[in-house]
Amino acid sequence: MQDRFSTRVANMKPGFSLLTVVVLFTGLAAASEFQHQPFKPIGHPTFVSPHASPIAINGQHVYVVNTPSDTVDVIDAAARKIVARINVGIDPVGIAVRPDGKEIWVSNHVSDSISVIDSDPSSPTYFNVVATVQEFDSKTKSTRFDEPVGIAFASNKKAYVALSSENEIAVIDVVTRKVTRRLTITAQDPRAITVRNNRLYVIPFESNNKTQLSGGDKIDGDLVTFNAWEHSILHNNVLSLGHVVDIVKHPRVPDRDLYVFDTETDELIETVDTLGTLLYGLTVDSKGQVFIAQTDARNDANGRSGSKKHGLKELENRTFLNQITKVNFDNGSGGKPEFINLEPLPPMHPAKGDALATPFAIEISGDDSTLIASAAGSDKLFTIDATNGKILGRVDVGAVPRGIALENSENGRTTRAWVLNAVANTVSLVDVSETSNLQVQETITLDDPTHLTVKRGRIAFNTAAASTTQTYSCASCHPDGHTDQLLWVLKTPIVTGGNQIMPRSTMPIRGLRDTEPYHWDGIPGDPYGGNNSGNIHGSNPPNSKVGIPTTSTRHLIDGGLAATMTMVGDETVNDEGKAGALTAAQREDMATFLLSVPYPPAQRRSYDNVVSDRAEQGFKLFHIDGDLDDKVRPNVCGNCHRMPFLVSTNTPGTGMDAPTWRGAYDRFLILPQGRLNIIDFDFYARVAEQGIPERNVWQFSWAGRRRFDPVWEMVLEGSTGFSGSLGRQVTLDATTATEQLSRDLLIALELSASEGAVILAGNGVLIDDPASQSVALRFDAKLDGGTYVNNGDGSQAFTREELFALATNGKFIGTLTARHGLNADVDHPQPAIWTRGPIERQRGRQQFPTLYDGNDRMKVSGRHIHKDAFVIIDGRRVNGNVSLQDSEKVEIELAALPPVGMHLLQLQNPNGLFSNDFIFHVAKNAEAAAELTRKTDRAHRDIREVLAEAIANGDLEHVKRILNRAGRRINERQPASGSTALSTAAFHDRIDIANLLIRRGAKVETTNRDGNTPLLVAAFMCRRKMVQLLLEKGASPLTKNGRGETSIDVVSSPWTKQLADIYTGIDNVVPEFKFNLERIERERPQMADLLRNHVEQAKTEKEE
Repeated sequence: MQDRFSTRVANMKPGFSLLTVVVLFTGLAAASEFQHQPFKPIGHPTFVSPHASPIAINGQHVYVVNTPSDTVDVIDAAARKIVARINVGIDPVGIAVRPDGKEIWVSNHVSDSISVIDSDPSSPTYFNVVATVQEFDSKTKSTRFDEPVGIAFASNKKAYVALSSENEIAVIDVVTRKVTRRLTITAQDPRAITVRNNRLYVIPFESNNKTQLSGGDKIDGDLVTFNAWEHSILHNNVLSLGHVVDIVKHPRVPDRDLYVFDTETDELIETVDTLGTLLYGLTVDSKGQVFIAQTDARNDANGRSGSKKHGLKELENRTFLNQITKVNFDNGSGGKPEFINLEPLPPMHPAKGDALATPFAIEISGDDSTLIASAAGSDKLFTIDATNGKILGRVDVGAVPRGIALENSENGRTTRAWVLNAVANTVSLVDVSETSNLQVQETITLDDPTHLTVKRGRIAFNTAAASTTQTYSCASCHPDGHTDQLLWVLKTPIVTGGNQIMPRSTMPIRGLRDTEPYHWDGIPGDPYGGNNSGNIHGSNPPNSKVGIPTTSTRHLIDGGLAATMTMVGDETVNDEGKAGALTAAQREDMATFLLSVPYPPAQRRSYDNVVSDRAEQGFKLFHIDGDLDDKVRPNVCGNCHRMPFLVSTNTPGTGMDAPTWRGAYDRFLILPQGRLNIIDFDFYARVAEQGIPERNVWQFSWAGRRRFDPVWEMVLEGSTGFSGSLGRQVTLDATTATEQLSRDLLIALELSASEGAVILAGNGVLIDDPASQSVALRFDAKLDGGTYVNNGDGSQAFTREELFALATNGKFIGTLTARHGLNADVDHPQPAIWTRGPIERQRGRQQFPTLYDGNDRMKVSGRHIHKDAFVIIDGRRVNGNVSLQDSEKVEIELAALPPVGMHLLQLQNPNGLFSNDFIFHVAKNAEAAAELTRKTDRAHRDIREVLAEAIANGDLEHVKRILNRAGRRINERQPASGSTALSTAAFHDRIDIANLLIRRGAKVETTNRDGNTPLLVAAFMCRRKMVQLLLEKGASPLTKNGRGETSIDVVSSPWTKQLADIYTGIDNVVPEFKFNLERIERERPQMADLLRNHVEQAKTEKEE
């Protein structure tokens, strides 16, 4: 019946009636209605996206993005009621009205698209999405329209869209809905844009402020206080030991803040520099004067931590200056900027309640007299005299106001302002007719599916009440959960061996879940205990609880509020007696919020969710093959940046966190201190002039060796928890229904929906003069092999071909969107998979499983995995079983093995998130699997390290095999640890192996790199039998190590907490050790007596 129906629809003439369509569809539904299953609810992840002009007025209606709900809500301005809710893409963040008022364009930040809404009341598709503007690479099937934000029209025929992560402005043909050109922005993250008087104005959000580390070629004691080449290149001095390190404003660092284009030619006319640091909003008056709402960072105010020992005190609790920047274009070019300070300048501070933190949205009255702006950190709307910069009035609105739309009288005076309070998700209607006496007339609440605790926590994160001066919030440095891309001197510990607080880069809060401890510097949120940069060789106790992740984020919050957010000397405590502002409830809510923020979907993952060959090669290079950087063995990035989240902590030798590579495509300040982002490096200067494109910057990590370039594709396509299909959209109309992309894209989305990766839902209109019928469609993969059911009343069902036929004949316009399942909030975290072992011990080489015929089960570690999780291989769901065991052990059985080679595994929880991509291999048989392991070992591991591992594991037979082929190297030290084989045996108390090593030529007096002999190691570890063996074989208790200590000395010192910490530190580094400190304390004197007695006995025997 289905094929016959499709043929009939395809053969119908354009004039066939809607009644015929409805009858036919009803007939189809009658055959299938009892098979249809109830629809699963749709979920809405909290992506914490940015905004730019998210509210607009068109005639009698106010259009506002409802970002949490993925809708545009339409408010009747007179009735002050919501009259329509229009489904658009995921995370709508910006709105613009076409000049003729007949269309509303909406930027969907996560769907990477523009939804075009029909706003013509006479149209049959009124209040419906009638087009989707987007662009895909035909080969990779990935978007080339990533993260759109601001929209501006040059005319009814041309529009501009700011592609924030692309650092481009897309020029759009309004009629064809196609990208015709791209304008390069040589700065970071363009968001807010506007058109006035044939000029396009663009501001990049992360413009920086010319600050960098004080490194360079020639030390001058001012801009250059250390030799950058020696520090960063020759020695990779992670802790900056031995160097004087400051934050300085360097005049040669580019700081392009405003781009002006001619809208007739799209040619760049001018760029204006140094207008602020984080640029949130802009408006332009009729004379071409530009006003920018911005915060100007003061990270250089206390940046002389090396040369002047600056700390938080010098920052004066004013991380940013909240300002409006004014630029005049009186003579056709930008003049010297004027800065309107919204608060007194330090050392003066605003009175309590007077701060206007984080100026965000800004508009100009129709008569150019008044600026109306929002303070997103202070939850206020305020007015400014546009001529003299005087603040006229202010009023409290809802949480985090980010959008303003103005109503003007005939004489251009502004009468009312509609304000989107983005986190409260409300709209305030404010009477601004008296600019000094603003009055809130109405508050309209938008539907909000956000987890209530997360919502309250996000409000706390954004409130400037968290700071003593109330001038900045946590979000000021971590805007939208990201990073300000700046260096700061905060209250971090002085690193071991150092003499100053080291500048550190701001880290994103995205993806914090399961990455604790947060060793950004110090030990915020450490449930395990261990070393850190201030205690490299020791071990700090845990400060949060294993298994209760909010205790880790809460520790992070408490530390930040007590230090970074509090004026030095201020003794304010909250309701639980903790230093700093915000109540215990606010802090608890924020702790949950911090765990809820994901990374956005992978920037370049294909819409069919299949990772490209080049990205797969990148996974292999990053985690297995490594970078051949002129060393004996490859440098394998994944040994430190390990799965699941490309990060590790408690790094030996530095105690620092190895920053995640997730989201690297949107971070240009690399390494913990931006140690390569120094303008005196010629290679960086060239990239800085181009706007610091992230790909070019991160290539510095592998010195630009082309072989390693596919790693960048791994970064762009690696899973952050979402299918590549998520958010993708197809609009069907008479034109797009004939395009191959529409068909290919829809087929891919249907496949993903059938696998449970997304929910494919849509809205549209069946058109027939003079009537039309709205339909709300949901794809049901199980109904008749794949059918779109009208879930408005369940009475109609459509096949794909029927929808295409109707659209081709002009009888249907509709948009289908791949949406998320219900389990998308903080209570349903991203599943994680990694190689066997505790997640906090993830360092060193990863041993990925190899399957073959007869061995179809892989053993991994994992968490947040549902017992009914789906198994995904190379982007496609396959048959398999997941078995959850104790201690986060997971066993995965595949019904059928994929072809021989490397593959990527994911697990997806039902209606929930995807795990990270995890590598596994398939070999032809057991022998081929063993050969693959041997081949990998030979390429990546020094035989001395292989021997050490065999000794540590107590594998006597493996040790014998190694000695048979490499016995001549038995006394050589391991390249990494500097230990000899016999010392390793002594350390791990492998008596049988020690005997074998001595028989095969191991010398008992051969020392480690630090001068320790096997006897000294065994004595310190209180290995009594091992000590006795070594003494029998001629080891001397009087041999001294590099510190002048003998075996007797290392067990003779008094028992102290510092000594206990050393043993605990060993326990943390070597997971299989579980020291009983009471036993160690008891046996140390006994060990000293044993050694002394041996010396005395030897002395006596010698005398005799």
